[in-house]
Amino acid sequence: MFFENLKFGLAPMAGYTDSAFRLLCMKYGADFSITELISSESIVRGNEQGFNIAFVSEEERKLGRVGVQLFGSNPKSMADAAVKLEKNADWIDLNFGCPAPKVTRNLGGAALLARPERIKEIVEAVVGAVGASGGKSKKPITAKMRLGTANSDKAVEIAKLIEQAGTSALFVHARTLKQGYAGEPDWSKIAEIKKELSIPVFGNGNVCNYSDAERMFNETKCNGILVGRAALGNPFIFKMLKEGKDFEVDWNMRKSAFLEYLQLREQLKLRESVGDLKAQAITFVQGIQGASELRLKISQAKEKEEIISCF
Repeated sequence: MFFENLKFGLAPMAGYTDSAFRLLCMKYGADFSITELISSESIVRGNEQGFNIAFVSEEERKLGRVGVQLFGSNPKSMADAAVKLEKNADWIDLNFGCPAPKVTRNLGGAALLARPERIKEIVEAVVGAVGASGGKSKKPITAKMRLGTANSDKAVEIAKLIEQAGTSALFVHARTLKQGYAGEPDWSKIAEIKKELSIPVFGNGNVCNYSDAERMFNETKCNGILVGRAALGNPFIFKMLKEGKDFEVDWNMRKSAFLEYLQLREQLKLRESVGDLKAQAITFVQGIQGASELRLKISQAKEKEEIISCF
């Protein structure tokens, strides 16, 4: 099975999980990663930015598997976009979990959880176009979902519907749309979903070290784990997961990792954006002594060299 040996992955995070950061996390032990979410409409219209986000390097694919994630509410656009992007990566992932207002206001992301039938139509359309059960590419189609909009009453029902529509695996963020990223994730729902589905189920939500991962495996029996915000500025979390032990991540480690990230950006010839670099840099200083002052200096930087000087 495609996902059988994939255990620890980097979750998609808009503005952060570019090709260089994904490659960095894979170098530290991530088995797989997923691109930032990409608007299906932007791909269908030939928007350059959408294709830039969908870029997956050969270096990444040598180290692990990479999925391209799409969001949208129109089944045909989602299918057409998937066809255009299927050659970019190892599988296509469908986003039913993003809580960002700019996505949900157009019935994308987690807003679709209120429309299970539309989710079914989208999955069937994409699977029919490129999926393992019907398309020419034979590439897997997966989905990432939250537990619901305001509550998790229909989480298992929606998960079963997604499986029945033809997906090869399911990623479950154990919070609702209403929760956003606040409050405790409900891992018990991951356990319920895992019990009901025959496809691999990956858990997501508040895994910050190996101890958390071990507890999630024990409590949910999930097949694997997606790490999101805990990986920002800290690719070492994947080293913890691979080695099966927790350890302290100090400033020198974070600094070296950020400089390595910059080198990977140059190696992959990614588009230079001081704004993107500042956002990424700030995540690498969180939790260290003097972080507030350093964040201020980074935010005031006008050029890449100034950011490097801060470090």
